Amino acid sequence: LFAALADGWKIVLIAAFFLSPVGPHLRWEYTYREAYGHRAYVSCTYVGARGFITPNDVEGCPVIAWLDAREWRR
Repeated sequence: LFAALADGWKIVLIAAFFLSPVGPHLRWEYTYREAYGHRAYVSCTYVGARGFITPNDVEGCPVIAWLDAREWRR
């Protein structure tokens, strides 16, 4: 049984990625304005296993963010 699970860990990981609403999301697009020589992000849109989401309170629009897709929708 353990050998079968050890061989199938990649499939389990991929299934968990698509079934779980919480996971990594890649920044797809963003808008910003210049403020005191720095970017002040206005909005960010991320893409993940559950599609596109636009969160309201991501600090600084990181390139990769760990988000819960149930909280935000585009």
